[in-house]
Amino acid sequence: MSLQRLLGLAGVLAATFMTQVDGFVVNVASPSIQADLDAGFDQVQFIGAAYVVAFGALIITGARLGDRVGHRNVFLWGVAGFTLTSLLCGLAPNAELLIAARFLQGATAAFMAPQVLAVIRATVHDTEQRAKVLGVYGVVIGLGVICGIAGGGILVDLDVAGLGWRPVLLVNVPIGVAILGLARLLPKSETGTAQRLDLVGALLTTVGLPALLVALVLGPGDRWWLWLGLGLALAVFAILAVQQRELHKGGGDPLFPPRVATALGMRLSLLTVLSFFATSAGLYLVFTYYVQTGLGIAPATAGLMFVPLGFTFALGSAVCRRLGHRVRVSLPVAGTALVAVVLCGGALAARLPADVQPPLLVAMIALAGFGQGLVVAPLVAGILSRVAPTEAGAASGMATTVTQVGLALGVALAGVCYRSVLGATPGDPRVPFADHALAFSFAALLLAGFATTTSLLSARLHRLPPQETTGAAVPMERKEAATAATN
Repeated sequence: MSLQRLLGLAGVLAATFMTQVDGFVVNVASPSIQADLDAGFDQVQFIGAAYVVAFGALIITGARLGDRVGHRNVFLWGVAGFTLTSLLCGLAPNAELLIAARFLQGATAAFMAPQVLAVIRATVHDTEQRAKVLGVYGVVIGLGVICGIAGGGILVDLDVAGLGWRPVLLVNVPIGVAILGLARLLPKSETGTAQRLDLVGALLTTVGLPALLVALVLGPGDRWWLWLGLGLALAVFAILAVQQRELHKGGGDPLFPPRVATALGMRLSLLTVLSFFATSAGLYLVFTYYVQTGLGIAPATAGLMFVPLGFTFALGSAVCRRLGHRVRVSLPVAGTALVAVVLCGGALAARLPADVQPPLLVAMIALAGFGQGLVVAPLVAGILSRVAPTEAGAASGMATTVTQVGLALGVALAGVCYRSVLGATPGDPRVPFADHALAFSFAALLLAGFATTTSLLSARLHRLPPQETTGAAVPMERKEAATAATN
């Protein structure tokens, strides 16, 4: 691979790093934001939710736009928009404008994020080389987690130039400028179709996905949000299914192309993604709840307890390719099984005296991170191998959308379980430690069940025939080549 392409891919991977960091730094900086802007707790919640809702609303549209006008072009637009909106976030004078800027930031991220995997699929054609790049992709995610949690806290504590929390968002500006320079070195990507974008499908998705995400994010604490959001989402998705089927029958190009959605193993892959990320998000939530409100560990120290997870996640991603050649068992199966065992161990550790638990919980979160690192790269590689390069955006968009739903689902279910067993709001000083420990144990066992389900799904996925020879990608590319020859 040429140096120019390597530098271009470095820019694309840097964008993944930037979005990972941004997903954590706002949580770390929330208390400082609330104090500086004199914001209410509900406003602080919407500062985080606005990004998620906008991202979920437009992710599929952004992915399909990349299939039409080129993944590299849409990626560059997305990075430019993300950089600009990060500047607006960092300069926001009040909570209302910060919420609006975060919504715009999520919208621009929706055009940037799904292009990353699509660019990798279109740029790196050799299967072995692609596996290496996806291994680095996993490492970058792990490093982004570390820098988002630990680095965000450090930036807030340093109070750079007296700006308080603002540098955690402003740091995206120079990074974004550097990414724009590097990504321009990539060759222009192919466009798969000249047909118009499915605007009706895009509009329905823009309504349905946010309704579902808002219900999952805010619903557990407010039944009104839950039932309204779920009811609206189900109605919109029913209409969307009919509209997509009719558009396909009429010869149009729907937002969710059937040839991608029905590719060998694609639905099973997406279900595995949903279960995997629900487990991960639930673990992060209940771990944070327990160590701070149960064990009484300070937020800064609690954040540092996540750092081993980032390192071990990066390590698992880095070694999964070599391990894949040396062991017969599927790495996603082994990784998720390890996570399940570790979560059961965490449930038992919570029954021990409080003073011996912190090091055991750090070991738990580190082992879980290693297990997760064994899953991401092989799972992503499998999804990309099922489609042609010109449809990698659609596959990436579906996977990213399912990831967001999985994250929201994991937070909702784990949060409901934790609070229900606790019988109170986490942080209430009147709740005895034993109740916190019991709540963590139950939530950990619930998540162990999710991890076991993911392992079983991964095992079934592993039994499918090799995708590169029997999946959608190769036949479709041969059809396109044959068509070009006859024309």
